[in-house]
Amino acid sequence: KIPLTNNEAERRLRGFVIQRKISYGTTSDAGDKFRDRLHSLIETCKKRKISSLDTLSRIANAVVRQQPYPNVFDLKHTSFYLNT
Repeated sequence: KIPLTNNEAERRLRGFVIQRKISYGTTSDAGDKFRDRLHSLIETCKKRKISSLDTLSRIANAVVRQQPYPNVFDLKHTSFYLNT
């Protein structure tokens, strides 16, 4: 079912926008890109009910080891899912 409004998306962004205003943003385009990608990862994990900390940890470990990192949109491994 597709909602007729974007209210849910707007609500999900509200905290992020407030945080960005309070912190005065970043000092570079690379910082902006990193912040936006991190926020996207966290929100995607929340929506999929998977652990953003575990996901970010696995991605960071894979990058350090120069291995392929998990795609957050294709995660099916049970250890990613939150205990709810």
